[in-house]
Amino acid sequence: MKKVMTLSTKMTTIRFPEDVYEKLKKQAAAKHISINQMVVESVQQFLEESATTSSTMESRLILNQVVKPDKIFADSGLVLVNGIYYRYLTSDNQVIQADTPYLVVEAVGNILTIKPIQK
Repeated sequence: MKKVMTLSTKMTTIRFPEDVYEKLKKQAAAKHISINQMVVESVQQFLEESATTSSTMESRLILNQVVKPDKIFADSGLVLVNGIYYRYLTSDNQVIQADTPYLVVEAVGNILTIKPIQK
């Protein structure tokens, strides 16, 4: 005999601002799923991403920071962000462009991934 696994669910009420609800409704319709399923999938994705990425207060303060070219020290492999020196990797594995600002796109421990901002 085959075991049937049942999915346990909890019911809750969530209040959305009108504009957020309308956006959810549009995206759910575009995916041909219910708003409930859209919310559940979005929360699950957020939880999975949170579990695999650094979500410390420090990383939240660093992500999406623009780093000016004079704060990137290619010879030492360091970048100065918010007064703290970090090691860095470039998102495209290219050499730092001396006159280009960069955006911090990932922070894992003391290593930042930076991406050139196109002019």
